[in-house]
Amino acid sequence: MGPAAPFGNGMLALIRLTAPPPHAHKPRMTALAIDVVLRTHNRAAMLEGAVESLFAADRSGITLRLLLVDNASGDETPAVIQRLAARHGSRLVPLHESRPGGQHALNCAIARAEAPVIAFFDDDERVPPQWLQVIAREFADPATVFVAGPYRPQWDGDVPAWLPEGYGGVLGIIDYGDRRLRYFHDFGGMLTQGNCALRRWVFDQTGPYPPELATAEDRWLNSWLEQRDAVGYYCPDMAITHLMQEERLNRAYFERWAVREGHDRAVADRMAGLASLFRQRWYWGRLVRAAITVLLGHGSESERFRARLDLIQARANACKRIRLAVSSRR
Repeated sequence: MGPAAPFGNGMLALIRLTAPPPHAHKPRMTALAIDVVLRTHNRAAMLEGAVESLFAADRSGITLRLLLVDNASGDETPAVIQRLAARHGSRLVPLHESRPGGQHALNCAIARAEAPVIAFFDDDERVPPQWLQVIAREFADPATVFVAGPYRPQWDGDVPAWLPEGYGGVLGIIDYGDRRLRYFHDFGGMLTQGNCALRRWVFDQTGPYPPELATAEDRWLNSWLEQRDAVGYYCPDMAITHLMQEERLNRAYFERWAVREGHDRAVADRMAGLASLFRQRWYWGRLVRAAITVLLGHGSESERFRARLDLIQARANACKRIRLAVSSRR
């Protein structure tokens, strides 16, 4: 693994990943080794279903290993992993990371990966039968650096009326439609770690996730890929099912998320050398509209809550930016 800072002393390396000349034929599927990373923390009840969905997927022509990381769980997770390891043998590699935090769990697994492609999904997700085959199809093209797919929710009850548009990602609901799209060219979506696959050499170049990125590892990696114009595709047939968790279906959870997201974006943007959001004219327009909506009570219940979340994020981002600036001058 390389150094912790992927951009070299905070400066973005101006390296562009260029595709080889186009071929006259379509890429053909060949045998492919894939290491799949699954990190888990205190979700023993969900874990077995996630693991079994992966091993039930079509593995034809694919050499598969699951790198399963227990990230400092305090419930029955170790016993569940032990049982799953006995069931699946060498195809399942049990790992343990004692430091809480998704970035530490990811680094633990990536350090043990050997396959040329590393895929990721989460313990509250279920992969479809074709998931591995879609990954193999896409990586048959040597120009492809990464792929990702939709997260489609499985609701146990009614969808809350206050659920704000644009904040589906808080619950892991991400869907850019039914067309295959190229990232950074066809649309403005962001790669997210819960349903994606990347070539192993990406992590050789980036080095491990920085420890200060507790929940912003997606944004950090996406910035690295975008700066290099890496070839990546959103594949609608790579959709996973995301189980909706009742404890997240409340406004307080969304507000805590907004604070954390504001903080983490400030850190990730600073590490990537990106300008502050507060230097963007469009962002000030968004905040003005949000403030008017909140103060005057305009719009629907979900629109008012979205405006409130926008303002919470902005305040958290500004506060974190100020703290970072002060600490850098000491």
